[in-house]
Amino acid sequence: MNHRGLAGRKPMPHSQDSDAAQDRERAEACMKLLYERFPHVQALALKRCERQDSFRELCEEYWACTQVLARLERPGSEEDLRTEYGALRLRLEGELLRYIAEQSSRAGSAQS
Repeated sequence: MNHRGLAGRKPMPHSQDSDAAQDRERAEACMKLLYERFPHVQALALKRCERQDSFRELCEEYWACTQVLARLERPGSEEDLRTEYGALRLRLEGELLRYIAEQSSRAGSAQS
């Protein structure tokens, strides 16, 4: 057989569309998780915060932590690790609620 090497081939272009779609899906999953966890927080407040990069990053950390914690709930998982991730999730929840409260109060005083 005569195989040609890959040296002359161009790499396949990286699809920015698929990256953007994955980012949207992750953002939607994060917002859904927040709506489920904090039903008392108004959707408008979350939408306002969603526009902030720092809030989105915090949401993604919270979502990732929740995913890991769900995996650690399985039998045979390390109790210490589960406890650590549980504590981390509580800290992230506190930060999220603080951020939402700050943004809501800023928006309220800007409208006054």
